[in-house]
Amino acid sequence: MCSSDLVFKDLKDRFGRTTYAQQAGLLAAKVQADKGQADAAIASLTWVADDASDEDYRSLAHLRLAGLLLDKKDYDGALKQLDAVKSSEFAGLADDRRGDVLMAQGKQSDAVTAWKKGWDALSDKLDYRRIVEAKLTAAGAQPAASGAAQ
Repeated sequence: MCSSDLVFKDLKDRFGRTTYAQQAGLLAAKVQADKGQADAAIASLTWVADDASDEDYRSLAHLRLAGLLLDKKDYDGALKQLDAVKSSEFAGLADDRRGDVLMAQGKQSDAVTAWKKGWDALSDKLDYRRIVEAKLTAAGAQPAASGAAQ
């Protein structure tokens, strides 16, 4: 266990219900994932998803967990994490990631449906929406010209 993991463990054990510990869990998972330590990142994100007092932190952890599980080809696990996203602010991102999982499963029409739902939910002011549009275009589907969340 490296020193940053020990610091996070101490923070989690002593101050687990604080916002700082929840933020540290998200940060620790990013560092772990960047170092190729997917299992450690999954453990950190699972702690945030299960124990964070803030719904937005839990939703963000579920989204990130879904991405790691998608990388591991655990499609059912990834979809389960996306189902657990409760914060409406993350709904569009969850639908986008759901489309990614469905496409990886070879379910293109379901993926397009999820991406369209995500595209509709994302504000047209967000640059990320262009990424979803590119996925739709690559799949042979065009998003509707309107319907974006403002």
